[in-house]
Amino acid sequence: MPNQDPWTTLDAALGALRAHDADVDTVDRIRERCLAQLAAARRRQERRRSRLAAHRRWLEPAFALGLAALYLAAIVPRALALLR
Repeated sequence: MPNQDPWTTLDAALGALRAHDADVDTVDRIRERCLAQLAAARRRQERRRSRLAAHRRWLEPAFALGLAALYLAAIVPRALALLR
């Protein structure tokens, strides 16, 4: 069995394939679908950001107030013990 160069057989096989060009209508339709999906993803991301911002608007002050209350609850008895 003779040794064949694998590149020549590959070139021959690739040469047998026909070139495929998509028609303009298909390309436009695919582009429109992709752009619609990207726009929908951007809208979802913006809604999620605004929802997180709304939570953050009241959650951070509430958390800070809770920590301040805990600090005062711990420090006031100590201060009163020093004054006695």
